[in-house]
Amino acid sequence: MLTLCLDTSAGTGVALVGDGVLASATTTDPRRHAETLAPMVHRVLEEARVARRDLQAVVAGTGPAPFTGLRVGLVTARTLARGLGVPVHGVSSLDALARQALDADGSDEVVVVTDARRREVYWARYRSLGDDDVERLTGPHVQPP
Repeated sequence: MLTLCLDTSAGTGVALVGDGVLASATTTDPRRHAETLAPMVHRVLEEARVARRDLQAVVAGTGPAPFTGLRVGLVTARTLARGLGVPVHGVSSLDALARQALDADGSDEVVVVTDARRREVYWARYRSLGDDDVERLTGPHVQPP
């Protein structure tokens, strides 16, 4: 299933996933989501040689994150999905990072911490439930580090 994945909870990330990651692009700039997201989507699709009409789903990171940057990703995902007539799904950005961390180091549990700005962090604790699933044990929380 060709799925376009977008996340603007920190910087901007775009990936095209089928049987694995077919193409991806990221930027760490936390303030230029609106300027970078659409060109990154175009670049990722072009790199993978996939037409927009071939997409079968769109996934968007739902944060937690500052609202302005998050809004850009959510609106873009919803607009693309609606225009293409495909489903759109939201995924907690912390949940996705937890799965990635659990896969990378083989642990059974992990704590995910991201910058909430204003001298605060978002965090949550997770446990692996197997190959594709995680269970959130606590959080998400926002507090000083």
